[in-house]
Amino acid sequence: MAPRHLFAGFRARLMITMLAIVFITVASIAGLLLVNLFEAEKSRARDQLSVAREVASELLARRTELLASRLQVVAEDFGFRSTVAAGDVPTITSALANQTARAGADLALVTDNSGKLVANLQGLENGAPAPFQKLLAEARGPGQAADIRTWEGQAWQLIVVPVRGAGLRAWLLAGFLLDDRFASSISNLTGTEVLLRNHQNGKVTLLASSMTGQAVDPDLLEASDSAPGERMLETQRYFSRVLPVSDSDRGAVHLLLLSSRSEALRGYYQLAWDIALLVFIVLIAAAVLVMAMARTLGRPLLQLANFARAIGESRNVSPPALQAGGELKVLADALTRMLFRVREREHQLEHNAIHDELTGLENRKAIDAGIRNCLEARCSQYVVAFTVADFKAINDTLGFAFGDQVIVATGLRLRGQLPVECSFGRTGGNEFMALVPNEGRERLEALIDELRGQAEKPIVIYETPIQLQIHIAVLQLPEQAGTPDEVRRRVNLTLEQARRAESHTAFYQPGGDESHLRELRLIRDLETAMTNGELHMNYQPKIAFDSVRLHQVEALVRWRHAELGFINPEEFIMLAERSGQIHHLTGFIMEQIARDSASWRRQGLDTGVAINLSALDLSNRKLPDLVMTIFGNWNGLRETITFEVTESAVMSDPGLAIQTLERLRALGFRLSVDDFGTGYSSLAQLRSLPVHELKIDKSFVLRLNEQPQDQLIVQSTIDMAHRLGLSVVAEGIENLESWRLLQRWGCNLAQGFFLARPMAPEALLQWAMDFAARAPELRRQAGEKTG
Repeated sequence: MAPRHLFAGFRARLMITMLAIVFITVASIAGLLLVNLFEAEKSRARDQLSVAREVASELLARRTELLASRLQVVAEDFGFRSTVAAGDVPTITSALANQTARAGADLALVTDNSGKLVANLQGLENGAPAPFQKLLAEARGPGQAADIRTWEGQAWQLIVVPVRGAGLRAWLLAGFLLDDRFASSISNLTGTEVLLRNHQNGKVTLLASSMTGQAVDPDLLEASDSAPGERMLETQRYFSRVLPVSDSDRGAVHLLLLSSRSEALRGYYQLAWDIALLVFIVLIAAAVLVMAMARTLGRPLLQLANFARAIGESRNVSPPALQAGGELKVLADALTRMLFRVREREHQLEHNAIHDELTGLENRKAIDAGIRNCLEARCSQYVVAFTVADFKAINDTLGFAFGDQVIVATGLRLRGQLPVECSFGRTGGNEFMALVPNEGRERLEALIDELRGQAEKPIVIYETPIQLQIHIAVLQLPEQAGTPDEVRRRVNLTLEQARRAESHTAFYQPGGDESHLRELRLIRDLETAMTNGELHMNYQPKIAFDSVRLHQVEALVRWRHAELGFINPEEFIMLAERSGQIHHLTGFIMEQIARDSASWRRQGLDTGVAINLSALDLSNRKLPDLVMTIFGNWNGLRETITFEVTESAVMSDPGLAIQTLERLRALGFRLSVDDFGTGYSSLAQLRSLPVHELKIDKSFVLRLNEQPQDQLIVQSTIDMAHRLGLSVVAEGIENLESWRLLQRWGCNLAQGFFLARPMAPEALLQWAMDFAARAPELRRQAGEKTG
């Protein structure tokens, strides 16, 4: 069902993707259309307000002209002028009321030429300065003036005309109230709502409104513009334009023309609903179409998905028969080609998994499988292993390409000589292995002779003749091994024996790998021995010839295994070097020496200590740091510590070894060449070693009293060392005669069983006291001999 689930997911994603594309396309078109329609409706509202503004402006101008002409008629009336000229205030007031009522004025007053009230209908005190002084002043120049001003909290359309007569100069000021009726009349003519507002000192006051009985939105009253009337303003409910009609010290008067937003956009909203319905219908239709397309596409895709899944599961499957063409056909062809390539690759991988890349023979995995099958079936077979002798030298001398051809040629020769039913393969760099049925020892030995004779024939590779040598190891199954690991281990041990054998052929002997198991156990137990007390120190004294006193002790590590007993130091030190534990062991030894030396000093015994270093110790760049960590606080006593190194240890890496020795010498420690005379190029190396002392190997000292040649060598070595400024230690003194000879030749220190055997640290103090009693005899004998 997994492919169906995958297909269902694909079909769902395909439908969602296609519907998303349709939706985005339709929504984008609809959105763009709605935005343009919305802007068109706003533009229409803007045009409507612009027209309304022009109409309102024109209405105000025509109203001003009409009212001014009416008032001019009143001012030019003879009877009115006569009344004003008579100066009778009651008569003037009565005439003013009659005349201005005919003009429709709501405010009327007469002033003299200086601007003081002569008569008025508003109950003002006559003789006082009339209101609207600035407007009166404006009228004096052109002869009349008109403006809209606020007074007593109301808006007035004011007109000033002169009243002239013989000896008369007065002014008639009439005001027409701009109230809600005025706003409604403008609204009726412009088709917009009208507000009249006053803006003075940051405070906005509503003067008149065409929206009788409706609450006015405060935002409308606050609507302002840096250039009033030049652009349309928008609030939540209205579009608006501002028409400035007056600006005086009593504040600015603006006429606000309002167009209802909902009314202006009613057509837009209806069209938006229509478009939304159309989008919904299109999406439904698209969904039906997409489902049909997805179903049509899904069927061949499901077939291809099942086909691909079968390929992935390595099932035997045939390509599906598709009726589709185009991309699906291309995909089907690609999957078919992939099926053939996968099968080819699988066969190649299966072949490579059990065959060697270089020779094409079976590899270790295949041979191990054959061994495992043989062990499980308890069949009797011989495991015959072959190695090409000195193969590393061939690679180093003639090159890796030449070495590869040697391996190929050897493998083909051996394979051609073996029976067909024998498994044969390359199991290592220069190693081959065959599984030969057990047909008797004599038949096997004859086959081995044939194989060796064929493999060791001279051969020419890259025009270079070469004759190889083959080492052969034989092990019998299942008697001599129970697991593939045992086979591998025992074959390797037997190959090592074959390398040393004269015939270069070796048959496995039972018990031959016990030493290997012992080595593994010692490597495993060495770490534990450092902590449980099995590993301990012994010390062998060194005696100064001149004073016949204890001068130094050589530190010798010992291991008494709980089960295996005494372990030879050479054995476990070699294993420590091989397993990488030597640095830890060296640190353990030096720490134990530091503790034992501190104990001797507390008991009043001051003596130096000689410590042996291995080749791996000398190649450890951190050795001087380790030494200083342990002996760094031995200020004034560092020269009592001597590090002994052999010539062979130095020769393993001369550059690094000498660098390490120089650092130790610079830190104040003494250095000695151990086993001098048995290493490589002793005299040549001696010139470059930064040492203080030579320790003559015990092989020259053990029978010094009996061997004149040894006497000549030792005496010459002592003389040479002294001439080079080096002190000399003689190791292996076994008798008094050797002691006397060395003392006579000026040797500096003596060490051997004649003086003391290695002992535990706690026994050294008692030995020192006992040796002190023996020293006068050795010293006296020396004096007698010298004399």
